[in-house]
Amino acid sequence: MPAPLNIAGQKLGRWSVISRGESKGGKTYWLCKCDCGTLKDVLGASLTKGETKSCGCYALDSVRERNVTHGKKHSRVYRIWNSMKQRCSNPKKKNFKDYGGRGITVCERWKNSFEAFLEDMGEPPDGMSIDRFPDTNGHYEPGNCRWANAFQQARNTRKSLFLTYKGVTKPLIEWAEEFGFKKTTLIARLRAGMSPEQILETPITRHKSHNKRTNQ
Repeated sequence: MPAPLNIAGQKLGRWSVISRGESKGGKTYWLCKCDCGTLKDVLGASLTKGETKSCGCYALDSVRERNVTHGKKHSRVYRIWNSMKQRCSNPKKKNFKDYGGRGITVCERWKNSFEAFLEDMGEPPDGMSIDRFPDTNGHYEPGNCRWANAFQQARNTRKSLFLTYKGVTKPLIEWAEEFGFKKTTLIARLRAGMSPEQILETPITRHKSHNKRTNQ
């Protein structure tokens, strides 16, 4: 009989496979840890065939998601939450390459609970959608997400330059507007290796040309 496939270290459903367990009745079991923290020996064939996804919490969460969404199953905030998860975890989604394909994830608290997401983010104001900020390359998680309008979203892209000044991170263009500089001035200072304080606190030196007068 061929040796059983080694699946230690793999993530199958909500199971994280830790090590091979004891064989029972000629069948191979694996010691697994569920996302909820439960440890259990799980039949290998059930894991690889996708017949078991969790210790049972997956089914409970599915029921909870269907029935306990505070009447918001068809709301805009629910659609935003679901779309956020899909683009980070579903390779079939068109925009997966820009999110999950780059390693961007949804934190466990939000991924497993719409209620937690709603509690942390609140309802989206009209015309606003979810935006990863201040780290546009970071994950969807508390502290790195906000509701933003299209103008803010356009500024907060991977190509945007950011500056952290006195603990606050903003796109360079916003600092320029706040301090009355041209964006090109701040970019030049940034490239020159100046500190954030020097970049924003150094006044512009204006050179005046003096006409030389000649005595007649």
